[in-house]
Amino acid sequence: MQAALGEIETVLDRFLGKEVPTGELEAGIRGALARIGADLLRTVLQQRVDHADEQRVTPAGMIRVGPRHIWVRSLWGDVPIWRVYYVRVEGGDGSTPADSLLGLWHRCTPALARLVSALASEVPFEAGADLLHQTTAATINGRQFHRLAADAGAAARRWAMARKPLPDAHDVLYVSYDGTGVPMRKECLTGRRGKGPDGKARTREMRLGCVFTQTKVNDEGKPVRDPDSTTYVSGLLNSEQFGRLVKAEAVRRGARKARRVVVLSDGANWCGKAAAMNFPRALHILDFYHAAEHVRDLSEALFGEGRKATVQFKVWRRALLRGKADVVISTAQGLLEQAADRDEARRQIAYLQHNRPHMQYDLYRREGLFIGSGVIEAGCKTVVAQRTKLSGMLWGQKGLQHILNLRCLNLGHELQQFWDHIFGSTKARKVA
Repeated sequence: MQAALGEIETVLDRFLGKEVPTGELEAGIRGALARIGADLLRTVLQQRVDHADEQRVTPAGMIRVGPRHIWVRSLWGDVPIWRVYYVRVEGGDGSTPADSLLGLWHRCTPALARLVSALASEVPFEAGADLLHQTTAATINGRQFHRLAADAGAAARRWAMARKPLPDAHDVLYVSYDGTGVPMRKECLTGRRGKGPDGKARTREMRLGCVFTQTKVNDEGKPVRDPDSTTYVSGLLNSEQFGRLVKAEAVRRGARKARRVVVLSDGANWCGKAAAMNFPRALHILDFYHAAEHVRDLSEALFGEGRKATVQFKVWRRALLRGKADVVISTAQGLLEQAADRDEARRQIAYLQHNRPHMQYDLYRREGLFIGSGVIEAGCKTVVAQRTKLSGMLWGQKGLQHILNLRCLNLGHELQQFWDHIFGSTKARKVA
């Protein structure tokens, strides 16, 4: 502590009474505070370790040898901590029991580990390392930042999969899923066909699922999503595997206790199969805006592009909202013979027929339920695209999943819970 006070006095003596640029003043204060922080951290941790080593009896079958140091990474910079090292009499690996007292993760302090994971979920690795250097005295470079983020993402996945169901019983619990393409490295695209003219795949579909709750409606009778209730899961998985992943999250969030479970999807085949397999008793609602897009395409297939198709689309869109999908389908079938594009019209009619049980929008609205999948549509942009689809990015399968594990927890307001678990368990406090 005396050394820290002396450092403060030195900074004050240097700048008081002198006209120096503000930038130089800030840099001087920041450097002094970093040195003070590092000194205080080192002093406290070293005293904690020294006390434990002095009280410890040498374990049977081991020999106590001289102290060895470990560099602890912190927001104040790297600090050395010396602790007693033990080796087995018969040879083999040694150990430093005092490490369990340091409260570290991969030699990082809790504050640094939390900050690295949060930054990694938001910005590219080199940018995250640069932000650390600009705002703290941490010495982690881009490669180390990348490695720590990957390890945190893998640990976050294990923690998320092992969580127990929450005790809350919700009024209405919503489940929704979708997918978006993410640019991948060549080795991750082997054997996959793309949609482009050359038939080569350049992306893989990252599937995203979300669970959120609704307790009330507003004064107009429209549903209101509960604040901060949305959690996310993601995976480069097939529909069956991903369906089970989403179901596990829904069960954790209270699907078995909720008064009602609602599945919102865009009508894609894999979404329908996942809903039928994992939520057979849930109410499945086809996103109204996707249904309306198909009605627009149907209108244009029947009448061609122009005013007549636009007018018919508006009429049918209102009919959908009133729960009259059957009227739209039967009317369209009667117009097939004169359709501008008969095959396309048949495809759109088949889509509406297949999803007819999920388009009772008049009933859903009267019951104050959401009829749009805007939450997951926005999630594909905010959770996936904004971090993984920046210019020049190409991902490996594991690296992509690690980052989205962190991002799902961060945007679902659960990242700090993960770190609370890591630093709250005895096993996790050991130096990795």
